[in-house]
Amino acid sequence: MVKLNVQVIGKTFNHRASGGMIITDRNQLIVAVNDEIAELTGYAKEQLIGQSIHILLADERIAEKCELIWETVLESGYWQGEIDHYVENGQKRTKMLTVYALSGATDECYVWCFTDTETSASLSESEQMLRAIYQTAPLAVIPLCKNMTIKDWGHAAEALFGWKREEVIGQSLSSLFYEYPHHEVFSYPLKEKKAGECMVKRKDGTLIDVAYAVISVTDSDGNVTGYIVMFEDITRRRQKDIEHKRQVELAKKIQRSLLTPPIQNNVVTMDAVYIPSDDLSGDIYACYQIDRDRYGIIIIDVMGHGISSSLVSMLLRSLLRGLIVRVIDPVYVATELEKHVQNLFPDEVNEIRYLFSMIYLVIDTKRKQIEYTNAGHPAGLLVSEDGEIIELDKGGLAIGSPFSVPFEKEVIHYRKRTRLFLYTDGILDEIDSSILQSMNKIRTYTKMYSHLSDKQFLHMLMEEGKSSTSPVDDICLLSITVQ
Repeated sequence: MVKLNVQVIGKTFNHRASGGMIITDRNQLIVAVNDEIAELTGYAKEQLIGQSIHILLADERIAEKCELIWETVLESGYWQGEIDHYVENGQKRTKMLTVYALSGATDECYVWCFTDTETSASLSESEQMLRAIYQTAPLAVIPLCKNMTIKDWGHAAEALFGWKREEVIGQSLSSLFYEYPHHEVFSYPLKEKKAGECMVKRKDGTLIDVAYAVISVTDSDGNVTGYIVMFEDITRRRQKDIEHKRQVELAKKIQRSLLTPPIQNNVVTMDAVYIPSDDLSGDIYACYQIDRDRYGIIIIDVMGHGISSSLVSMLLRSLLRGLIVRVIDPVYVATELEKHVQNLFPDEVNEIRYLFSMIYLVIDTKRKQIEYTNAGHPAGLLVSEDGEIIELDKGGLAIGSPFSVPFEKEVIHYRKRTRLFLYTDGILDEIDSSILQSMNKIRTYTKMYSHLSDKQFLHMLMEEGKSSTSPVDDICLLSITVQ
């Protein structure tokens, strides 16, 4: 006779069954019963233990059916259906019988569960639909008892995890995953966490990434009677995510490499802050020494942020050096960029998604003048050594605008040390919730810290803001000092 160990007892009798439960060995001899079996059969425990299960099923009219049941259980590990059985006084009763093989014993053993057919017949339509779902759904839908032991096991669960139905019925869900982290998520009692992602180990030892969700099943009084756990294999999705991140990281490195190094000499110095809101940015800047006395500086903000805007900004960056060194004049540069947009996107020239703003300026240290055009960009600031502030707001509409308005430029002359500050609008949200207040503060800070070096000035400006490492919008700041 089979000897029951603690594990088997825990899987079967630590919780009250909804009907009578009997455990037999491979020879169909009864080795254990629960308290409810006496009420269902009329036999006392002592009368059943050691007897063949046929003491309840022995009848020539159902002998053939019993033989078929037993063959099915030996072959597949599970059988369920209605069957007639006999109580001690010889009366015949019809019960719902569920038989399944149970692992974890010293020897093989089998669980026989008897429940009233009325209980089975009273299953609501929604419960029947649920049974159909977890048997056939592409996701692994696993119903659990209140103590988190497995109540049923469909084809999707078997395909996902590798265990057969007869190997897992009655086991705790956490026992399947104990060799790899996060098995505590599925332990009893259920913790507050009801959904998430983790990695588990299949029966064959392979690791898979899964997304899971746990739903409580309650009775009419709101008491938890069990759970339904849904698993989805997200291994391929994770692999795609990893590959996507790798590619984005490569694009991020390429984009940063396209930023020109700040110019540093005895006449012009500059520094920059560049913080994407995502891995990639729609902001870009470039600084070029055109000839001995002239410098071309541009800052661009492509509408939006992320991959799409970064691709447009990198495309623009590839045009800038040749355009600025060849054309030079701010109005002509803005006009040429407008033409490039129309040529690149001829069918979508009026689409707002290709809109970008910019300020482009040319510093002429010989003539001591700065000429610029502003195409729909936040006004840059020029601070003279005596503290006068001039806003760089003359120009036209953003590049790609559906409205055609000629660009204008303005020429500003300077005599002594002058600070230029160019920025994209991402900094405004970081300094103050009010755009107007942000612009006023930027004017104040630019004047207050104009005596500092470019690097120190930008550092102090970021300190005055929220010092975000992940801002809502891309941030690009450029400080230029002309002696």
